[in-house]
Amino acid sequence: MSNDKSGRVISDVSSKVIPVSSVRPNKWLEYTLVLLALVGSMAVFGLYKDLFGRYQSHTNPKSAVYGVWLEKDVAPFARESFELSKDRVLIDNRVVSTRFDLSRSELSFYAGSVEYRYQFLNEAKTEVRQLSPSHYNPVFVLSGKHKNNLL
Repeated sequence: MSNDKSGRVISDVSSKVIPVSSVRPNKWLEYTLVLLALVGSMAVFGLYKDLFGRYQSHTNPKSAVYGVWLEKDVAPFARESFELSKDRVLIDNRVVSTRFDLSRSELSFYAGSVEYRYQFLNEAKTEVRQLSPSHYNPVFVLSGKHKNNLL
């Protein structure tokens, strides 16, 4: 160390200044953290989806619509019907599907490539109106399961 003419201390040690742009953090660490964040987000999404499904099946059980649905206000020889059970949908005593979808306001299933959709007309889910195929919109009632059988 030495002093210059103005009295400042001058060091013989050279100091290197490293520019900020040349400092590169470990990219693998960044990629790992991003990957962990994505995996964690997917896990949380999956858990919420499962929780929502459990809530839906508790508040809107499929077993509430199991049974024979008969067309209302039609002569017995022309009456159409379908039957819903846990593992099948029957039309004219033939299995047309092995599953059906149930929401709070609609019931639907596929028979081949034709979608059958029904809208519930009451909160007890004992009456539905056929929405599709839409050439005719009959009303069906759930028969044999409830005391207030309308047929």
